[in-house]
Amino acid sequence: MHRKFLAISFLVSALALPSLAQSSNLNGTWKLNNSKSTFGQFPPPASETDTIAINGTDFKQQVTSVGAQGSQTYTRSCTIDGKEVTLTPDDPRGHLGAITLSKIQCAWQGTSVVFTETANLRGTDLTDRLTFSPSDDGKTMTMDSHITSATINGDRKLVYDKQEGSAAMADPAAMAATPGAAAMIHTGGSQPNFTGTWKLNISKSNFGQIPPPASQTDTIDHSEPSVKIAEDQKGGMMGDMNLTTTLSTDGKETTSSGMGGAPVTSTSHWDGVALVVDSKTSFQGSDIKIKDTYTLSGDGKTLSEVTHIESGMGNFDTTSVFDKQ
Repeated sequence: MHRKFLAISFLVSALALPSLAQSSNLNGTWKLNNSKSTFGQFPPPASETDTIAINGTDFKQQVTSVGAQGSQTYTRSCTIDGKEVTLTPDDPRGHLGAITLSKIQCAWQGTSVVFTETANLRGTDLTDRLTFSPSDDGKTMTMDSHITSATINGDRKLVYDKQEGSAAMADPAAMAATPGAAAMIHTGGSQPNFTGTWKLNISKSNFGQIPPPASQTDTIDHSEPSVKIAEDQKGGMMGDMNLTTTLSTDGKETTSSGMGGAPVTSTSHWDGVALVVDSKTSFQGSDIKIKDTYTLSGDGKTLSEVTHIESGMGNFDTTSVFDKQ
């Protein structure tokens, strides 16, 4: 249930691969700031709003733009694997409004995503190299564009402001498992009991950019105010793991052993029918905060864990759904 160790392993992967730690800062809804942008020899749109979703190696950008020629909406998508792909005429990835692409390539460059697209215009190839970069605080995104062809060699620098409360093409399954939704489903009117054996349902869970374990089974002994969780995880980024954690729902601080033996301190409390666990630890000099929220379905057969992790290397959000055995 309380998956501190797995949460910290997410951060270990982030420290090893900075692009994973920061890529989530590109997710969201972005509004073009014309006053901060540079359009070079290209006419600016009157307005533009983009929605970006990165899920693992899948990149998707939905663009809604209004300009002198009217409004247009299109989607730019690719696989972030560095491989150049030649597109067939019927490939939906090749159609960006009035432009038809012949080749695309998508790759990480540090914390940025570089999208290279090629189109054939009047018998000559035109290549646009787009670099999407988030600011450190996640509030600004910059898209640098370098366009080359036989007749054009130009640059643009588009700056976008993140919109408050934006969600990047939220996954319906993840939305259904959020604490608020699950709390409304549980109508017992009293605090639930999590005692039982719970098996992770990977297909219903949302791990974002983090590879899931091969399997995980949690055994929970819940006797208020004590909640004892024994995790048995197989495979995944950190291999096989077994971890036992005891929490106290009355707000008393508890301590367990985390990554590299670093102590993980936690306080737990009830928020209605949701159990909220706030944890703190550190790894390689970086402070890490973990907030886990657990909710039980009305029929008592499904346990949902929503995890939010914060560190100096970036933030993560995951949703894990467990079926009672």
